[in-house]
Amino acid sequence: MNTKVLRWIGFGLAIALIVTVLGYAARYSTAVSKPVEIKGYEKWDPELVEEFAALPVQDGGRIKPFSTWAGFEMLTINGKRSIKLQSGDEIIKLGPVEWALDCMFRPDTADQMPFFQVENAQVLDMIEMEHDEKKRRDRYSFMELSGENGQRLSKIDEIGNQLREKQGKQIDLDQIETQFVDLSTNMRSYISMRSLLNPVRKRLSPDDTDFSLLSYWVKSWPDLARVLQMQMQSQETADQARGLLNNIGMRMEGSIYSQVTMMPPLESDQKAWPARRTWLMDYMSFKTPFDQAQYDYLVELEKLALAYDKGGQKALLEAVKAYKKKIAPALESRGEGQSIPSEITYYKMDYFFNAFVFSILGFLAVALGWVAPGSKLSKCCNIIGWVILALVIAITVAGITHRSILMERPPVGNLYDTIPFIVAVSLIVLAIIEWLTKRSVCLGLALFLGIIGLTLAFAYEQSEGKDHMDPLIAVLRSNYWLTIHVLTITIGYAGGLLTAGLSYVYLLCRWLGLDEGDKKFRRLMTRVVYGGICFTLFFSLVGTILGGVWANDSWGRFWGWDPKENGALIIVLWCLIILHARLGGYIREWGLHTCSVIGAALVTFSWWHVNFLGTGLHSYGFTGDAGLRAVYTVYFINGALAIGAFISGIMESEKKKQIAYQAEMSKVTEKETKSDD
Repeated sequence: MNTKVLRWIGFGLAIALIVTVLGYAARYSTAVSKPVEIKGYEKWDPELVEEFAALPVQDGGRIKPFSTWAGFEMLTINGKRSIKLQSGDEIIKLGPVEWALDCMFRPDTADQMPFFQVENAQVLDMIEMEHDEKKRRDRYSFMELSGENGQRLSKIDEIGNQLREKQGKQIDLDQIETQFVDLSTNMRSYISMRSLLNPVRKRLSPDDTDFSLLSYWVKSWPDLARVLQMQMQSQETADQARGLLNNIGMRMEGSIYSQVTMMPPLESDQKAWPARRTWLMDYMSFKTPFDQAQYDYLVELEKLALAYDKGGQKALLEAVKAYKKKIAPALESRGEGQSIPSEITYYKMDYFFNAFVFSILGFLAVALGWVAPGSKLSKCCNIIGWVILALVIAITVAGITHRSILMERPPVGNLYDTIPFIVAVSLIVLAIIEWLTKRSVCLGLALFLGIIGLTLAFAYEQSEGKDHMDPLIAVLRSNYWLTIHVLTITIGYAGGLLTAGLSYVYLLCRWLGLDEGDKKFRRLMTRVVYGGICFTLFFSLVGTILGGVWANDSWGRFWGWDPKENGALIIVLWCLIILHARLGGYIREWGLHTCSVIGAALVTFSWWHVNFLGTGLHSYGFTGDAGLRAVYTVYFINGALAIGAFISGIMESEKKKQIAYQAEMSKVTEKETKSDD
């Protein structure tokens, strides 16, 4: 086997190793548990699931499908959007809507499902929970965590509140304490989900009469309160009165953490949907008068909440249809809910995951063609790669466009939005470069960057567990400046990253000998990287200036040394340094690629790292420790490559000097020899 084949085998193994590490990281970013056994589990009717999925709710400041809200709730608590159960010999996979239905209508069943992820068993030690038979990292059910009769719930809440107070006082928590806060928050979210239809989820008494309905007592609350006060004076009836009051009070406690609302107000000028618990608490404590619209909302929810216990899934299906029909006129008059079907389609299409899968297939096809460059196999693989790259670009752009239509804003409103946008820009630019150079390098690099970028998008969404289509903070809602400034600066980020990717290819080819000493290839890659730096400089400079104009318009100052502004300025200055050093002859091929790799670290700081600093007026968002570790990993990789490139450049320069010196000495020797003759 010749050296060339061995080199390509080594390259293929390196790529396989990278893909394996990515797959391992994605697979084990969440704890895995065996499907829990739930005997006699009744699967939900697909039609009922579909009806609930399209139920409009207001959460996070916008109207969204029930399926979207349930999906992010499940992602936050469970770390993924599905859970597997076992009933007899059958394995049942539950999606977000089925899980939410279990939580709302079959809470005793949902309590058995192990979807609370605990990263470290020391978290359980804080509530004195036994875990001898569990792994260090595992999943637990609500029943396990809350303990028998829920005796550990108050302790979890107490410790969680204490730790949140420490955070409020700017006291840093250790890793275990941070994980405990996350667990406490997730349990609150679950309790909120579980009691979403409280206080009307159950009748006040077993009998099927109006007196067992909460709505009956709410309607006559002022008169009831006076009667109860009179009864409280009598010892004989005091216990009964106290029991009724306690029953009503407990019905309202469950939804204490819920922010989601399910019924639009009748007034078209009221933006926020009414929260039943707030009105009920104020009304029953005589802080606010009776509100007929709120009462009608309560009655409709009560019909929906009691349907399952009364007639099973069939009755619940009819109830949710009737409920949606009831709120349809209010939605239409307010101009809300029209995007619900489109948003459901968006998540069903799963654009970015499909683009990720095709990127893997395309990269493998192109990499196969690299084994025998110039052959028929290589040409065939390149054609396949081009077709798949076009498909990946189309799917990614379609996903970004669909998402922007749903958000009614440009596709770079937050940190998550920028990831697929940068991926799309990188793919398009690299496709153009490949069309001009026709060396298959940029083709493979584009598909590989697609894999890396979309993996980052999945990891970020999973770690955040937030709906990133929710409305922006007020300062970012200026669509004109958001479109012009942020789009431009984000294209600059994409330019810096794809340019560094080209330098990675150059360095690997030089170190592994894959270019076989082809000086034309080296000069081509260097020219392309030089052009990429110019591309990055242009968009970063224009974006930074436009950002200053935006800041002057929004905040009354052009420049304020904000971390995001400083990061953008660093990119501009670095690109200028590179170009001037290149023009002045201070850096050549190795130096240019070394600086390009360093530029990727600077882009990472400006695009990503400033969001961890906890300061700044227009950072896209703040993320957890996992994201910060990813940033440090990028710094380490780029630092190692830059140091390696710098050393290689020095060694090559010394080698050239030595060769030149030997050549000069040979000439001198030759002259002396001729002179002697």
